[in-house]
Amino acid sequence: MRSSLSTLVMSSVAGGVLAAESALYHYMPVEFEYDLDSRVTANLTFGTAASAEPVKVVMDSGSANFWVWAPGAVVHWGSPYFGVVGPCNETVETLYDPALSPTSSLINQTSAYAYAGNSKIVSGEQWATDTITAPGGTGPISNIQFSLQTYGLLKLADNGSCLPTPYDKSILGLSPYTNNTVGPSFRQNLFKTGQVAAQTMFLWFDKHTGTLGDLLGGILFGAVDVSKYTGPLVEVPNVVDHASQVGIYVAKPNITLNGQTFTPDQTTTCLIDSGAHGDALPFDYTGDLESQFYAASAGQLVDYNGIVAFNGTCEDIPAGLNVTYTFAGVREGESIEIVMPVRNYARGRIDPYNDRGVCLLNWEMGGCILGAPFVSAAALLMDDDGDRIALAQGGVSAEGAGLHKESLVVLGESKSWTELKPNPNDVKMHTPPSRTKTKSQPTLRNPPHPPHLPKFMNPTFGGRVNSITKLKSSAYFTDLLVDAFLKGRPPKAVPEP
Repeated sequence: MRSSLSTLVMSSVAGGVLAAESALYHYMPVEFEYDLDSRVTANLTFGTAASAEPVKVVMDSGSANFWVWAPGAVVHWGSPYFGVVGPCNETVETLYDPALSPTSSLINQTSAYAYAGNSKIVSGEQWATDTITAPGGTGPISNIQFSLQTYGLLKLADNGSCLPTPYDKSILGLSPYTNNTVGPSFRQNLFKTGQVAAQTMFLWFDKHTGTLGDLLGGILFGAVDVSKYTGPLVEVPNVVDHASQVGIYVAKPNITLNGQTFTPDQTTTCLIDSGAHGDALPFDYTGDLESQFYAASAGQLVDYNGIVAFNGTCEDIPAGLNVTYTFAGVREGESIEIVMPVRNYARGRIDPYNDRGVCLLNWEMGGCILGAPFVSAAALLMDDDGDRIALAQGGVSAEGAGLHKESLVVLGESKSWTELKPNPNDVKMHTPPSRTKTKSQPTLRNPPHPPHLPKFMNPTFGGRVNSITKLKSSAYFTDLLVDAFLKGRPPKAVPEP
């Protein structure tokens, strides 16, 4: 019988410690770094070579596929046009070499994926099967498939200097497995190989206190830690259109600031995307809700060319300044409120032309993206069996606490998830586990505006064209560009719409 979100079983506990040898679940620590373009990431080691080091992997609920660079991969950039290979390139450092891993196996299988409105495309010719390990997690995970990418193309202008540009080292897609999933799908792989008993994912972040910095959390496959949220897990409608969308889509929430509630007037649905660096509110540019929203802040929040900014320094954002997102539940009369600290939107975003003394937030207007900042406050539960989504108030557990095994519920049979309640005694300080930083992708702190990019290309400068909502591509352009890669020929130049 297939297990699902609505059929859970409490794990066996002996002496307060989970009997892990009989539990079908996996846990990984995650973080949301204090960087302007940071997203939810996890440190993963690929393979079992003695020389293997952790790689910073984007944990992306807005895509479904799992990949890492192959040895000798090359990334190209330097053109402002879609699908055009520019004059700049860089050989990717070797992050995983299957020849050095005794547990690896390879098959010849092409792959190509498009991200960020088709401004990032990767392609490769092989899939690997190997062991991956998350430092601080539950241990090695064997027989995991991921594709090896040999070619990358970034839509990024350059003035001829070809200064090095940042790029993703690996992406692990978390969105539900469907008939349209190209693969490899990490979550489906776990389920099919019997390493989890349920097709579920539970993602949370801890409560952050003190100065602005990295946010810490965790992700569970096949289980729930009830100490990581407060109040009930509430199922919300899944409104994804599988024919044209990939990811987790929910209906627009009502938005409350300083006691004033706004019903968004833009016709759209909302993508919950842990792979997006910021959130976007569905206020129509032609309406007056945006100005009303700012007015409700009593001068604390201001418009900065489409970016929401705090009227002061980032450290001056009050800990008690929150925005509340209220989602309707599946059941009539039920809803869930997610209280979001505005401080979580401060991620070091800068504009060198900013002379207003304001703090630019990873928060914009237009469209609806519930990105990494939103996920830092909401505990998210997904179940592929039935396309179900549940939300709860997160950001309550002690920072760096890691997995609280006494509160772990392993998904299996006979217990409904709707009966789960967080244990208030679990919201306490535990000894944080050590966290291994990767060497392959150093953290950038307030990087300057790239001198080789014009102002309008500045990734920290949103303008009135929302830079977050452009992250997800249309099916037409994705199919055109990816098809060209799979056929082994350069794609035609596609001007930006």
